[in-house]
Amino acid sequence: MSISTLDGPRSQAFLIALGFTLVFCALLAPGIYSVDGNAMLAVSESLVTHRGFTVPQELGVPGVGGRIYSHWYPLLSVLDAPFAYLALLASRVVHLPFHYLAAVLSLPMMGALTAATAGIVALLARRLGATANGAWLAAVAFSLGTVALAYGRTFYAEPLLAFLTSAALYFTFGESLSGIALGAGFAALAMLAKPTGIIVGPILAAYLLLKGLPLLRSALPLAGTAIGFGLFAVFNVIRFGHPLDFGISSPFQPSYFFLGAAGLLVSPGYGLLWYCPPAIMAIFGFRKAWKDHKFEALALAAVFAGFLVLHSCLPYWFATWSWGPRYLVPTLPALCALTGLLQGNLRKALLVLALLGFLINVPTTFCFYERYYAELNEQGIPTEASLAWSFQYAPSLHEWPAAIRQVWFFPRPNSGSSPLAAGPLKRRAVSASTSPSRPSSSPSSSKLLALRTNPSG
Repeated sequence: MSISTLDGPRSQAFLIALGFTLVFCALLAPGIYSVDGNAMLAVSESLVTHRGFTVPQELGVPGVGGRIYSHWYPLLSVLDAPFAYLALLASRVVHLPFHYLAAVLSLPMMGALTAATAGIVALLARRLGATANGAWLAAVAFSLGTVALAYGRTFYAEPLLAFLTSAALYFTFGESLSGIALGAGFAALAMLAKPTGIIVGPILAAYLLLKGLPLLRSALPLAGTAIGFGLFAVFNVIRFGHPLDFGISSPFQPSYFFLGAAGLLVSPGYGLLWYCPPAIMAIFGFRKAWKDHKFEALALAAVFAGFLVLHSCLPYWFATWSWGPRYLVPTLPALCALTGLLQGNLRKALLVLALLGFLINVPTTFCFYERYYAELNEQGIPTEASLAWSFQYAPSLHEWPAAIRQVWFFPRPNSGSSPLAAGPLKRRAVSASTSPSRPSSSPSSSKLLALRTNPSG
């Protein structure tokens, strides 16, 4: 019996999740490159070694008592703590660096989260009226045809937020008391995964009110968000002494909205159109969903619009040194679920766009995509917002050559050279995966690290 023809939606979703878990485990990265990821990993390490949230000086900012705290978000670090503890135990047995093992053991969780999100995409599609085949195709389009393929092997907060947001939508759409309560729980966790997750609860509450459910039941998602906000406030007090102090000044500037929205949607450097081609078909899926599931379609559209508006107002809407529209990753499950409703020629178009998306994103499965940014930086070429509208340097158009260069020129075993002798570009990737508290001391690598320490997570 094939996955696409299983009778039960949950059985189908489970097998989809299991299958893509194996895929992402086969594509595991050898370590964590980004400062964002290393900072959140350092919190996990601190939890198991010092029973606290402090991090090395280069990965955080001063907080209570002059101690150094990461200004990123708590949930991913807390979820990773058991894997960090396992890495600590393993390091004593195999005599390998704790930092390296902690990074390696943290990444399977990210692949599993992305795979589980693919299963939820199938479930959401079935909620909207998709067939088993349509739901399966929607899950495949999400996993292989969008930037989810790249971020399933990184240590960012967005894959976790995508899982929590899609799960909250799915359970709330069931409209049962238990489902709404579960949705509220996921809404609370979404807030802890990243503060922009604050939009999930209000959207779900509005959906339930529009469906005509009682006020108290409709308010449960709002209560979940309030609980998540309260827990985050406690976390802020522990770190910085004030419930509303997130370690950085308020980043939102509405004047950036039009630039950010255009960049996140259609720019060749960071746009959804270029990096996630299947998402385009959500427009047609929305029109179909509107006929029989109007309020569900509105909720999915509201999730997309909410994350787009919030992140378009950031000066660093492009999420420095990221692959495509990283800030829109939490919206991809909603968009892809809508594509599950397509039939006939529209479904064929979805297949073509999913294949195109796979070809664009697949180089990130065998290299560090940041290598391309490092190359540009070494040449003195700006690697931030200026890339958005540059066809000459857009990563979506130039990642394949950079990936081939990374594989071709990386030292081979028994070649007589080590990663540390491989040049600053390769040293940066190695140092990021082995010791986040000890960045390379070379001028080039230090400059690269400095570029990655702005609060763009």
